[in-house]
Amino acid sequence: AEFDVTEAHQEVQRRLENVIKAKREAEQEQFKLSLFLWDQGAPITFNLQTVPDFPPLPSTSASHSRETDVDLAQQRRPEILQIILEAARNHIDLGVAKNNLLPDLRAEAEPTRKPGEFVLGLGYRFGLQLSFPFLQKDATGQQMQMKAKAERLLWDQQYRMQQVALDIDNANSAVLRAEERMQAASQALVYARSLVKGERTRFQVGATNLLFVNLRERNVVDAEVSYIQAQAEYYQAQAFYQWAIGHWTQPVA
Repeated sequence: AEFDVTEAHQEVQRRLENVIKAKREAEQEQFKLSLFLWDQGAPITFNLQTVPDFPPLPSTSASHSRETDVDLAQQRRPEILQIILEAARNHIDLGVAKNNLLPDLRAEAEPTRKPGEFVLGLGYRFGLQLSFPFLQKDATGQQMQMKAKAERLLWDQQYRMQQVALDIDNANSAVLRAEERMQAASQALVYARSLVKGERTRFQVGATNLLFVNLRERNVVDAEVSYIQAQAEYYQAQAFYQWAIGHWTQPVA
């Protein structure tokens, strides 16, 4: 009996240690979250009542079309939008460089004070100035530079689009595997709770000892932690997928 009492005290202290460790981890995450949530110049503190539970699981019946998601992501992802804007600006610069290589025709009309240019008492001077660019090294070099940049942007855009497609495939794989893990962890938790219930019944009739009851209860705690981690991983995978398809940005008009 004394041996069982000592073992029970040890189990209590072990569980108390785990509670203290979990409390420290919760406080650490609270400080990280408080960096983004302030109220009247002070970080917001959280407790068990203010911490929300996991949101309801989204429906998995609706299947996503990979082609549709890739097309939308290629219109929304900011790195692709940046390349599109840079290419548009480069196209304008290329047009200016080409324009500098064209002949320049200027028409002039201005009042004059020379007596021979007076018509009906009014004096005007008209003229045309036509110039042809020869050896325009600056304009030619600028045009070549803009063409090279346009080609580089085209390859860069193609690379980014391929990267977006790979991000979507990776995120979709993460969602599927996280969903499978969550289902397995949920089933494992059901089995662990059933086993600990049966072990307690056996202990009450003297068919087992306290050690096996403690082991069963530890397994329940481990199964619950694993299930919570699987849920968190699933929602992280969902957020990763929303980022991959550019859900929080607007498509190019």
